[in-house]
Amino acid sequence: MRTRITLPVLSNGTPLVTAFVAIFAPVPASAQPAVPEGFTARFLSPLLDGIPPALSAIDDPQLGAGVMTSAGGNGLVTVRLINRSGLISVLAAFPAHSAPRVIRTRLDGNASVDGQLHVSVADRTQNSSAMYFTVNSAGVVLKRWELGSGTNGMAFDFDFTDGTDSSRVYLLDQNSNGPGSALATMNQQFVVTITNQDSDPPARTDTDVQGFRRDLTGLYGGGVLIADTDDTDQLSAIYELVSIEAGGTYRAIYGPVSWSTKRYGDLDIAVAGDFGGVIYVTETLTDQIQRVTPDGIHTTWATGFNGIDSLSISPDGNSMYVSDLNGVWLIRRSGSEPGPVVLATDPSVPTGSHLSGNPVSSFRLVFNEPVTFTDADVTITNSSGQPVVFDASGSGSQFMLIGLATPLFADTFTVTVADSVRSVGTGESLDGDNDGFSGGDAVLRFAHACPADFNNDGVSDFFDYLDFVVAFDAGCP
Repeated sequence: MRTRITLPVLSNGTPLVTAFVAIFAPVPASAQPAVPEGFTARFLSPLLDGIPPALSAIDDPQLGAGVMTSAGGNGLVTVRLINRSGLISVLAAFPAHSAPRVIRTRLDGNASVDGQLHVSVADRTQNSSAMYFTVNSAGVVLKRWELGSGTNGMAFDFDFTDGTDSSRVYLLDQNSNGPGSALATMNQQFVVTITNQDSDPPARTDTDVQGFRRDLTGLYGGGVLIADTDDTDQLSAIYELVSIEAGGTYRAIYGPVSWSTKRYGDLDIAVAGDFGGVIYVTETLTDQIQRVTPDGIHTTWATGFNGIDSLSISPDGNSMYVSDLNGVWLIRRSGSEPGPVVLATDPSVPTGSHLSGNPVSSFRLVFNEPVTFTDADVTITNSSGQPVVFDASGSGSQFMLIGLATPLFADTFTVTVADSVRSVGTGESLDGDNDGFSGGDAVLRFAHACPADFNNDGVSDFFDYLDFVVAFDAGCP
């Protein structure tokens, strides 16, 4: 199954629709979460599918750095990448159930199994099957398998193994429409083997897994960490699960306790970095993020979310992404927030293209957040390297309007925006090279070609006439 999406794109290749939602739908100031001193919570994106998305923080040479978001709406699952500066791009959109519910999205960073991004999907009506898809960096989607149907509804959470044996993925069925949770493994050929049809901790009749993450730190035993909030037993707990190939053994790290005391939404753990070495879990009763030590002690770490849901920590352990009913948040140590970026230009000149027609007397740059600047932060040169006189206005907003004393016509103007441009909200300097970190000039090129420049070589001459005659004789429109 190959899925292609055609959307209007900005000059940097970002889909126009999703990018401008982020610009014009700011989060209310009253919704700002409270995080510990020394950290900053930054709003990245509003809800794009009406529900909080499943999150998977990544740092990948092909896909980029940021967070993958996956959510189901209108019969489609949409997978997007939001980078640390808030730029949004669609990787894929594909049909699943009529009411798809994304259980988990994870990047296969070690190439354990064919397919770069893995997505597990179930039915929101809880009466149908679990589906498993892979998506590569080009947006090619493949459906790998489908399990369960009717009253035997399934919803598999998963994580990758260390790949030392034939098992490459661990899976645990939420099975939230009845007792019992199937435990399984998957090999490199996507063959699923049920190792325990009814896998439950001692004295439990069911578990509904909300968070499922392999403990790479070894501090919690080195197995798979599970955050469970079950509507059958009406209990919540955090477990370590080991010996999955042999049917699974559970060890309680915390609980079980009544779900009137705690209800979990998701968990994650990183090896190192600012968020390394401890479990972070979303607690949905109080809309908090809590830290859980190996002895099960809970400490409230962040508050003030609205319908908190998914949580994911970056591979380096320095970025935490959280979804709630407002959208997606990025939490980082203060002073390391991403800088503002140039999100779009008007007129837009995608790479390799040019403008034509009337001379262009002004440019507009659109930033992802309000910025401050002066004329001294901008330089413009023509194709001969000579300076172009201009005036820049709009400081304090998300827009920079550049009026040109010499209109652009049959020439190329290079606009350099220095990283002395700063965010109004954070004071961070421009992220001109769009790598998710402050610093670096933004270099933008606007090319205009005379309509008579048929072969697009920058000049109108006899060769344009020859190219036109050849095309005309060939019957081209």
